[in-house]
Amino acid sequence: LEAGMASSSRRNLPGTGSKDLFKWTSETKEFKLTGQYAVQEHIQDKIRQDPSGIDDICKCPHDVHPDEWIYEHLRQFIIELGYLIVKLGPHCDKSIHPKMTAGEGFEFLSACYGDKPQLVSAIDYACHNTDFYVGILNKAKNFPRPNHVALGKKALKELKDVAKRLYRVLAHAYYHHKELFEEFERKTSLFRRFSKLCTKYKLANFTPPIPLGDDEE
Repeated sequence: LEAGMASSSRRNLPGTGSKDLFKWTSETKEFKLTGQYAVQEHIQDKIRQDPSGIDDICKCPHDVHPDEWIYEHLRQFIIELGYLIVKLGPHCDKSIHPKMTAGEGFEFLSACYGDKPQLVSAIDYACHNTDFYVGILNKAKNFPRPNHVALGKKALKELKDVAKRLYRVLAHAYYHHKELFEEFERKTSLFRRFSKLCTKYKLANFTPPIPLGDDEE
């Protein structure tokens, strides 16, 4: 997935230290639909400004089509979910979690291997599904960029498939690596943001559910 870099003023140049990454001027106050990555950059700026500001981050600008808004958010979710998967890696060995589960009674097969879903380890499910859906979302035939109009039925179905499988990775992390999940969530609010978007646009059912805090919807 492409980084949000529309001009030289929005680039992390070679040799940039970690503390200086993304130190360009944010344009979140007034959204302008200019450039191929304008919506992606707007979402990323909002997240960097305040990752806990869920309502603000998920509020679709009036001149952005909801389908484009959902699409760009799901691309961003995959990017950030990759960071969580990296953190899970040392604690999610295939010998410990040989199946993709989320608590008791929920076992998931991976559909990334052709017509027949297969039983794979939890970490393989997470890695293979995120890689697979990066490819799906980068198919220009179904998801042209920039796209400021409604998507086709097949593309909308694929967005719902993406949301469903991303949720399973989050659910596995919550039920089997709760400490890591909660530490990551405190820093990023990734699940709360994901939940807000999926609920608003009816993208996925959360099974099994991940309980939100008492102050969340």
